Amino acid sequence: MEYFDLSGKIALVSGCSQGLGYACVLTLARAGADIFGVSIGDDTHLREEVEACGRRYHSITLSLTTPGASDQVVKECLAAYGQIDILLNFAGIVRKSHTLEVNEDCFDAVMDINTKACFFLSQAVIKVMMKQGHGGKIINASSILSQRSSNDFLPFTASKGALEAITKALANEFAASDIQVNAISFGYMTTGTSLQVNESGNYDHAILANIPAGRWGCYKDVDGILLLLASSASNYITGCIIPVDGGFSIH
Repeated sequence: MEYFDLSGKIALVSGCSQGLGYACVLTLARAGADIFGVSIGDDTHLREEVEACGRRYHSITLSLTTPGASDQVVKECLAAYGQIDILLNFAGIVRKSHTLEVNEDCFDAVMDINTKACFFLSQAVIKVMMKQGHGGKIINASSILSQRSSNDFLPFTASKGALEAITKALANEFAASDIQVNAISFGYMTTGTSLQVNESGNYDHAILANIPAGRWGCYKDVDGILLLLASSASNYITGCIIPVDGGFSIH
């Protein structure tokens, strides 16, 4: 359907070199978008796969916690393409630690990348989108743990809860400028960070027993909602936190 056609769109994607960020870049590229990637990892293979789709790929290797990083990323993206239509805030980290053992360095590291960096990159991109005058899409990567906490992940839970609040605030403020801001609340996924891995390094099947779908999620489960939120099909959808979790959040 033409609603989901992203031809001519430029997608800026943080956290693109691995996990769900990597997979979502390919989904956008297959739908016609050109990509500007941001990561701290090697994205050589990603570039090859995007170009194999017939799309353009530019990138920058940079930590978004670096002072001035957001402005630098936007500047480089505009130099490469001249516009930004879609932003995926998919850069993120997890630090597992018992709540009473969490220190300031751990807490700050998680909040800085999962929340603070997402806000300031969104802020920089919104300025561009408003100047362009034809709206845009921002999609944040959240987690079901923001609503249903789990032991040993308090900083991660807090960071994603704050990100969801930011998502709704930005959506409300910039809806009149035709900028839609939404978040995907990821469940227990086998692609990317696996929150379901226990201390022995195996998947915790006690968690699986609470997922109505009866299986872990994977990158293919994200394609549909991602294309909806990135395309004109979602022009009247904003401020939503949409779970992709096999029904886990029902309980």
